[in-house]
Amino acid sequence: MTDSDEEFLTIGVFARSSGLTPSALRFYDDCALLVPAFIDAKSGYRYYTRAQAKRANIIRQLREIGMPLDKVASALDGDGAAAVDIVDRHVDELAARARAAAEAAVSIRRLFDEKYCTATVSAADFASAVEQVASAAGTSEEFPVLRGVLVEVDGGSVTLTATDRYRLSTRSLVVQSSPGASWSRIAAVGSLGALPASGNCVLTATDDAMVLEVEGVQQIVDLVDGDFPDWRTIIDGLAPTATRVVVPRDFVPLDSGTLRIDAGPDGLTVEGVPVPARVTGSEMTVFFDAAVLQAAVASAVGPDLMLDLAAPDHPMLVRSAVDGALTTLVMPVLG
Repeated sequence: MTDSDEEFLTIGVFARSSGLTPSALRFYDDCALLVPAFIDAKSGYRYYTRAQAKRANIIRQLREIGMPLDKVASALDGDGAAAVDIVDRHVDELAARARAAAEAAVSIRRLFDEKYCTATVSAADFASAVEQVASAAGTSEEFPVLRGVLVEVDGGSVTLTATDRYRLSTRSLVVQSSPGASWSRIAAVGSLGALPASGNCVLTATDDAMVLEVEGVQQIVDLVDGDFPDWRTIIDGLAPTATRVVVPRDFVPLDSGTLRIDAGPDGLTVEGVPVPARVTGSEMTVFFDAAVLQAAVASAVGPDLMLDLAAPDHPMLVRSAVDGALTTLVMPVLG
């Protein structure tokens, strides 16, 4: 801590005063949107100043109206007029979505008495989530349950998850939902992408079926039997990050075989070739199957990725810099 007259606030105190959760503050620190004024080198504790409260409040309010991180960063970095223009354009987009949601409400009302809740989400967002997640689904006949995508619907979100044991991708979307019980189904990958990606997508379920409806067109989804892996336990059980890399998503060469990745104070190299990146943490060498890694990063959103490495034999967490809801795990291989 310094001898400055500026008062330092713990992350808990600053979270309560700013209306942001400690986990949100850590995420905004990781993506350099709201960096603590001081980090204790021994404990790793983050400290903030009251002067940072205005920036935190702006971030919170922009995120509350659904503004993505890249637009939030642009608004914060620009002058007043540019920031107002960004906010106005985002509000116009929200208004358009609200009109589309009102149109979908006509068909939703008739489903209020259903046993299971019904979710309504932008068809384009749902199609994007399917494309991002489905690439991680398995193809082996030995594990048929992994050939599907787990679709989980509750009162406020729909979550899509797929894994082939070497990769795991999951993405959550905020939805409008009718009353009813939460539900989940394992959907065959090929039956999720045949509907138009315009308007709204309505997801409904019965005891033994799942139905998608877009612009009045219904599709009964092919289901896969079995017990899907407990992916939340896998995510929660990840070891702490030892090395973090922020890198352009095209860092993986179009090659096959095994890739050696070296990260440390001197930067990042892939197969000995330097790659522009920001590396923090300890020095680490890790190996990946090139095809598996390429597929994992190809589904990400935006130009940059955040890679969290715990150890050479632990899964690597891949987060998209502009979409914190998309999470991908990639298993390393022996070098």
